[in-house]
Amino acid sequence: MAHSCKEGLHNLHRTTLLRKTRDHTMSTKMSTQQQHVDKLSSYLKSHKLSDDTADKSRPSSSQRQMISRGASGGTGKAQTARTGSPARRPGDTSVNTTKTSTLRMHLAKKLCIQNMPDEILLRVFSFLNAGALLLAATVCKKWYSLAHDNFIWRLQYRIHVELGGLDKLEKKEPHVPPDGQLAPGYWQKQAISRLVAARNNRIPKIVKSRNPNTCMPVHLQQGITAIGTKWYVCLVEGNNRKEHNFAANDAIYSKFSHSLRWYDLSFPPIRSIRYIRLYGVTPVFYGRDGLGSKNCPRTRSLMQTIELSWSQLQDRTPDVQDDLVNVYFMEEGFIVAVWKDGGELAFINCIVHNHHLLQRSVLGSSTTCYPHMVHGHQRDELSKHPGLSRYDCLVSLRNHRKVFLEEYEVSAYTTRDKVANGFASFEVLKDWNAADKEFYLRWKTELFKGELKDAFIVDTVMMDDNRQVFWTLCAPTKLVKMELAEGSFDAGENCWSFEAANSLGKVTGKVIWDEERERYQVFQVYFHIATKLINMVFGTNYD
Repeated sequence: MAHSCKEGLHNLHRTTLLRKTRDHTMSTKMSTQQQHVDKLSSYLKSHKLSDDTADKSRPSSSQRQMISRGASGGTGKAQTARTGSPARRPGDTSVNTTKTSTLRMHLAKKLCIQNMPDEILLRVFSFLNAGALLLAATVCKKWYSLAHDNFIWRLQYRIHVELGGLDKLEKKEPHVPPDGQLAPGYWQKQAISRLVAARNNRIPKIVKSRNPNTCMPVHLQQGITAIGTKWYVCLVEGNNRKEHNFAANDAIYSKFSHSLRWYDLSFPPIRSIRYIRLYGVTPVFYGRDGLGSKNCPRTRSLMQTIELSWSQLQDRTPDVQDDLVNVYFMEEGFIVAVWKDGGELAFINCIVHNHHLLQRSVLGSSTTCYPHMVHGHQRDELSKHPGLSRYDCLVSLRNHRKVFLEEYEVSAYTTRDKVANGFASFEVLKDWNAADKEFYLRWKTELFKGELKDAFIVDTVMMDDNRQVFWTLCAPTKLVKMELAEGSFDAGENCWSFEAANSLGKVTGKVIWDEERERYQVFQVYFHIATKLINMVFGTNYD
């Protein structure tokens, strides 16, 4: 009996405790919902919604009583009898859904990216790299101002300059004015200028080691890859109104020069093109591996510019041609091809010499070329006629992939009587030199390929007695049938000549077909150097 009474008291105590806990939970839930309703009402009032919207969104006293009664439970019937509307079931969320939808619609109008505070946008921009920052600056004026903010670019300076070790390497600290005197874009200019200077300082180390035979940089290919330089051709429409830039599809390396090729189906009409410009494009920011970062700012270095006139090309006979294209050899090593069917631009090739190639591709500006052929005055007291003797000459005949003839260390000199018409002539190859069985120059586009017979590329290097490069040339040329009176012997119909030139000189030579050996023989190759170059280097006054 005592045990049963004790058990009954224990059950009564547990029931009372559970009831109190339930009542406390219900009251807490009711007060939480009441606070939510009050906050929603005050928010809508503060944002000046229309009366209709406010009336629809603001719960009435009856609705508040219904929410309270529904939360407390057990009084749904009494509420129904008093208000004449059905009591909301505990699982019904239609009222809250309506309020939330109204709130979201209102916030969608207010919280767009244009209305974000500057502090939030600056925080977002602080996670972007330099390329993304400059791209964001093109969106609108507000973003332009924020993307060039000194706070953002101070972070970029710290990441790439201070943490990258450039301050310790250069032992140079930037002059930082007080915060109130910082001009807009100050840290952006500091970061980019320091990184460009550090990049340019890498070039002398890359080109320092030279091949003793060719006098060309040994690590040129690796240096171009490390620096990240790419070559672009810029097709400029009349009066510099519009530019079309195309990256090189191919960059083919040889001992003396690079062959660059462009072919694209989106070339502009050739009738609208006025200039063709060659640029070297190099990144400014580099990763920890030393390679250029993707989508980062880049600098342009102008290398060559030629003028293109469609009317002049129409009046001119193509230098070489095949069944599909007419090909014209332009100045500065450019090759321009036009489709026979339609007369539009097919492809562009350019031959650039390896001498000072990296400097010309990086150290120039967007409007000025790097002065790669500037010489200081040299003294030649041993020769009666300075600048006319003691040269070592190299010559190579090739196409993009194959070498037809290559000669090293040919000594050349000339005399005063061989200086005429603004050129000094040096005989480089006198006797026969065996070449290949044929000369040809291959081309390709995205859809077609072809071969140009009797066309090839001439590469030359002329070095003085100090083993310094005096003159270089790389240009396309072709074989031209010679008249019998031009040859020094009767060669029948098997003798041709060729000529390639640039602004400081030209190369001429003769080619004969050797029937016994079934290959071409090259002879009587001359370098004709402009007297203005000799006068500039040696201080002479040759005509």
